[in-house]
Amino acid sequence: MSATELLQFSPAQTSSTEAPPWKVLSVEDDPGYQSSLVHALSRIRVDDRPLEILRVNSAVEAARLLPEHPDISVVLLDVVLEQDDAGLRLVHTIRKVICNNQVRIVLLTGQPGVAPETEVMRRFDIDDYWCKSELTVEHLTSVLTGNIRTWERTSQLEHARQGLQLLLDAVQRYSRHQDLNGYLDCIRDTLSALLRSQQGILIAALPENGQRPQVLAAHGCFKPLRHADQQQLDQLACQLHLTSSEGLEYRDNALLLDAGALGSSQRRCRILVSLARPPEPADQKLLQLFGEQLSTSLANLSLYDQLAELAFHDPLLGIANRNAFKRTLDSLTQDQRNQYQLLMLTLRELNEIALHFGEAFCDQVLFAVSDRLQRQLPEQAVLARTDRSSFALLLPPDSDLEAITQTLQLPYRIEGGEHLITLFMALLPLALASERPAAHLLRIAEQTLADGLSTHQRWSVYDPELERQVRERYTQLQELRQALSGNDFRLVFQPKVELTSGRLAGFEALVRWPQPDGSVRMPDSFIPIAEAGGLISELDMEVLHQTLAAQEQLIAAGIRVPLSFNTSSIDLLRPGYFEQMLARIEASSVPPQLLELEITESQAVPEYAQIAAQLTRLMQLGVGVSIDDFGTGYSSLAHISNLTASALKIDRSFTRRLGQSREIEHITEMIIQLGRQLGCTVIAEGIETEQQQQLLLAQGCTLGQGYLYARALSLDEAILWAREHL
Repeated sequence: MSATELLQFSPAQTSSTEAPPWKVLSVEDDPGYQSSLVHALSRIRVDDRPLEILRVNSAVEAARLLPEHPDISVVLLDVVLEQDDAGLRLVHTIRKVICNNQVRIVLLTGQPGVAPETEVMRRFDIDDYWCKSELTVEHLTSVLTGNIRTWERTSQLEHARQGLQLLLDAVQRYSRHQDLNGYLDCIRDTLSALLRSQQGILIAALPENGQRPQVLAAHGCFKPLRHADQQQLDQLACQLHLTSSEGLEYRDNALLLDAGALGSSQRRCRILVSLARPPEPADQKLLQLFGEQLSTSLANLSLYDQLAELAFHDPLLGIANRNAFKRTLDSLTQDQRNQYQLLMLTLRELNEIALHFGEAFCDQVLFAVSDRLQRQLPEQAVLARTDRSSFALLLPPDSDLEAITQTLQLPYRIEGGEHLITLFMALLPLALASERPAAHLLRIAEQTLADGLSTHQRWSVYDPELERQVRERYTQLQELRQALSGNDFRLVFQPKVELTSGRLAGFEALVRWPQPDGSVRMPDSFIPIAEAGGLISELDMEVLHQTLAAQEQLIAAGIRVPLSFNTSSIDLLRPGYFEQMLARIEASSVPPQLLELEITESQAVPEYAQIAAQLTRLMQLGVGVSIDDFGTGYSSLAHISNLTASALKIDRSFTRRLGQSREIEHITEMIIQLGRQLGCTVIAEGIETEQQQQLLLAQGCTLGQGYLYARALSLDEAILWAREHL
């Protein structure tokens, strides 16, 4: 057939061919019964279509035949074939080995007792069960009609599902293609899989402004049109005319599909498919969906260049963005990395500028900084905007860093006025981290800048020790997480005593983290990591859990003294924390009066308004509240006069200087008197000498704790110590 003949189409015609018969498979080892069954089946029509009967005498033959005829709708299967269970094993083969889940399996038996219906229906994936003696022609007609109709619907659904999956896969492939040729190849592959009867596919762009159509791709029987002459192109232009408003048109041997606008032009893309037979109705629906997807994906393809521009350029300033800067860093040779420097700059007050002067003025500030940098930088330097208020500069060896930084500090003329802009800067010589990937280098520079901001330093230089500390903190965080999941934390208990008698007045529970090498980590080494890593709530709940368990053991040993525990300021401000704490306490057998919550003054006072109500609830329940390290924070008289607490603790920094400084003695005496006026018990921490104890007693302090009495003890040791000092 010539190329010209390929473009000759006649009007669509309706086929008068009768619909094909339904295929039914009989698997029966009794020739006499099978002949009677086939005779009865030959008289049955389902939806005005006859039956085509395939017959075999064994399960082995059926297993070979079924893959060759995937359009078999119903299998009439005898239970007992070459072996008693051959029929049931064939069911498993059909469903699990051949993986045909659409064919309807009707089990037939002449001996109901061999395979009871209820048990068979429960264990095997069959669709119907009949005793041969009950299966009259009327019943047979009813059984086949229902199962064939069900098979047809499920087959159509499965075909549609496969087609939709094909379209979904195609959509994903389209998104990966960024050039027209790859995209057109993807369209061809999808149509070839969707329409198995296709003989050729042609993709062309419609003529524009009187021009001839452009053949973009031609495959199969359309291959000769890749180099079409003028006459063939003129004829093709006529054939690509679409009259259907739905963008899809069928002719007796071809399909014409509109695929939407081609690229950024207004030309329409048309797809012509030569077919060996008309598409099925389900295929027509899928093709319509395919055409709609093509319209969208072609439009997306036309936007790709614009998106690529946006992906690597800052739309406001017209300079490189973070992605482009990382790409540039990755492209540096090792020699360049050893010589180049990365300078990070940020306008710390940009949000405040926008708030007071508006976004337009804020944009002008960014323009002014960007413009000055571009005029000052050497030719090989790269400038990028990495976030809303920050810039990154890649500086070659010949850069005058001092001149750049001094220029940035000069006033900027913005909207007719002179403005000083505060810029914070951080420098990373790439040689100090030359093996790091680009994203890591940027993070290092930004972390250096953030550390400078935290200490109000306008100029910072990367220190490798900083990165080591960050890695160490991350490692410790992972170890901390594992320790929590493994219940590795332990409590020790330091006695609180009456200073006059040395008798036990209570215990303070202190958390410790035993290490594999036998050492023990103290709270000040891991509490900050837990707080920064979001694990502090879990740790505090673990401390409370162990505190309650320890108090239950103390009570069982006949020791009924208060046990105090510490919690983090982060948890005190977390919504729901107090409710969770109260629920744990109420679920235990520990009387609330034998518990005391310790919080530091620096935790309690600044956020007092937020936690006062919860502290009051605890005290009303009977739980004591102790203000730890009192006098080291920044209490005001207004806060102290309303402080919700039952005890104040004199910090060890004051206690250890007693007898050495009259000023310190005045402070401890003032705290003791203040506690008495507020109705609070006063406890001195860190008592290590008899002199300290006597001075505190002389000032009116009656309770204390410290190495003079006992170090922190294990629970068993605490019980023994308590029995000697009650």
